[in-house]
Amino acid sequence: MNNQLTQLMNPNGKPRYLFFGGKGGVGKTTISTATAVWFADHGYSTTIVSTDPTVSLSAMFHQDIPGSNIVPINQVSNLWGLNINPADAKGIFQARLNGMMGQMSVFLGEDTISTPCAEEMATFDQFVGFLEQPTSQVIVFDTAPTGKTLRELAMPFDWAGYIEKQIMDSNELASLMNMDATSLENLSRDKLRYETALSMLRDPKNTIFSLVLLPERLPVEETQSAMKGLERLGISVQALVINQTIQPEVIEGNQFLASRYNLQSGYHREIEKRFSQVIRTNLPLFHHDISNLDMLRKVGKYLYGE
Repeated sequence: MNNQLTQLMNPNGKPRYLFFGGKGGVGKTTISTATAVWFADHGYSTTIVSTDPTVSLSAMFHQDIPGSNIVPINQVSNLWGLNINPADAKGIFQARLNGMMGQMSVFLGEDTISTPCAEEMATFDQFVGFLEQPTSQVIVFDTAPTGKTLRELAMPFDWAGYIEKQIMDSNELASLMNMDATSLENLSRDKLRYETALSMLRDPKNTIFSLVLLPERLPVEETQSAMKGLERLGISVQALVINQTIQPEVIEGNQFLASRYNLQSGYHREIEKRFSQVIRTNLPLFHHDISNLDMLRKVGKYLYGE
């Protein structure tokens, strides 16, 4: 248990946004779901949102969790879930902007928002809604692997303002595109929404970014890279969870475990040296799957205490 981590994430009367990121396969979904269950069990209304298309919350909670609406999690009071599917989010995003983009497509063609980053933009657009109108006291985001998360967060927040400027600077272009005042208002509103969302993501009093890693070379390097990428966006990482740490008491003469323990120890020292400015907590390597509520609660106790 890390009392600093518990205190850091406590809502303290305000909505708390908890983001968990990191390299693929390091245990983000396990830790984010365990965190959500812990807060719900402690009486906080909690929502967990997954933006990772490769891992479904449905598998963790053994129930269908859609991307279109928030649903209550069975057997956990105070907990709701949403599993954003990027393809579905793109559909919602496209439908919401259909009128405006329909006008633009007359001039620019139907591929206006069919870009390589459209799904990231759509996903971000959907969880911006949680920042604007929080549905609970604690909102936990189980994010996609680091690279995709950074693309989502680094979306051109002023894309609407850029288009707006181009249109306003050229009456001829606006006329050709048949853009009206309502369309320009929609662009301005989206620009403001995204700017507000970015300011909230940058506010360490409301938003906590934690990275999950393993005590191994590649996760350590990717964690360093992710922290630099987030810093360029003005976002600070405040906590690290070092997952699958081998405990010395379980070695008991096992040469393989002893070798892995020695290897991990070196990386733990490196993690402590490189990331001394952030809160760090270790989670042990369990000998069984974390695939039910009992185990999620066990993980939660390791992280945040009783």
